[in-house]
Amino acid sequence: MPSFTDAIRKVGSGLHISCEVQAGGRENLFPSGYNCWRGTIGITITAPPVDGRANAAIILLIADVMGVPRSSISIVSGHHSNRKVIRIDGLSLSDCIHTLDPLFE
Repeated sequence: MPSFTDAIRKVGSGLHISCEVQAGGRENLFPSGYNCWRGTIGITITAPPVDGRANAAIILLIADVMGVPRSSISIVSGHHSNRKVIRIDGLSLSDCIHTLDPLFE
């Protein structure tokens, strides 16, 4: 059975995380599940997908959960889509997995 780690790749000096976003949700939550067919980690945010508010909320949420500065997080692709690739600089693959693993239990 595929693991959430399939959604995380080391690329250069950073990590790329494939995500699927639900904007306008009841709470901010990362991770909010794993889609094994698409190989994406779920993100739920309360911000609406208007004027970049959802993307800003995603960056803030991931930075908070991963314990890195907001400046280390960027959206590589999917700026106007619910499927995104998020880049995290300055975090090792093992630290990322170590942080997320207990959140999937």
